[in-house]
Amino acid sequence: MAVSKLKPEGFERGKDPASELAALVRRGATVEARVVRLTEGEGGEPVWEVDFPGLPGVRGAVPHAEMGLPDPSLAARFVGQRVLVRVKHANARAGLALCSRREAVAESARAVLAKLKPGDTVDCVVKAVLPPGSGKPSRLLVDVGGGLLAEVPKREATWSQSAGLGELFRPGQATKAKVLSVDKEAGRVEVSLRQAQPDPWESAEFKSGDFVSGTVLGVDAERGIVFVEVLPGVVGITPPPLRGELRRGDRVSCAVAKFDREKRRLRLRLRSLLG
Repeated sequence: MAVSKLKPEGFERGKDPASELAALVRRGATVEARVVRLTEGEGGEPVWEVDFPGLPGVRGAVPHAEMGLPDPSLAARFVGQRVLVRVKHANARAGLALCSRREAVAESARAVLAKLKPGDTVDCVVKAVLPPGSGKPSRLLVDVGGGLLAEVPKREATWSQSAGLGELFRPGQATKAKVLSVDKEAGRVEVSLRQAQPDPWESAEFKSGDFVSGTVLGVDAERGIVFVEVLPGVVGITPPPLRGELRRGDRVSCAVAKFDREKRRLRLRLRSLLG
């Protein structure tokens, strides 16, 4: 029986993972990998186990020294996320690879830093939401391109003064950032997610008598003022309740007494405490 040599429409021969892996080593190529889990290597140091999209069955390892992270404690936060790696050595038959994120990012970061300038708006990805510690406030760790990481303090991460960063952002989330400064020699860049977003006061619209809900930011007992955030970055003031006390984080219902966008003033009348 004759066998047709004509391939079906849309037929594409699958890649041989062993051959592809060997080719990556020869080229010293930078590829995208996914961090599957965090394990322990010799001496108890953390090691990433990674896999490769498009290369089923191939596993890689990124030792702690090759992660290229500013703080070893960040290693666990990258589990489940995609990273750039350079395949250094491989056992093609076994489908195992030794990889370096440090080398891959060092190369790509130089290219990113060469192009960035203050005032640019860039795409970035949230890699971690970091709690306060070591004298630093809560902050985001974001990738501004090519694996180049930047820390963003809360004041530059969001207009909101009431919501925590963990409520607003998740690892892997794509967003925009405005470049504030670039230090090519130190390999550092400062960015602001807040400044890449519109000023909320410019689109805020209220009229007297509107009912709004908000979150208490604080109470100035001496001046008899309660600060309430009704929209992210839009804060109004109201007299305190005649009975009871309000605390930061309380949800309240208010009526708008006066709104002046140009002067950024919003006066409220407290109606009730929300459950």
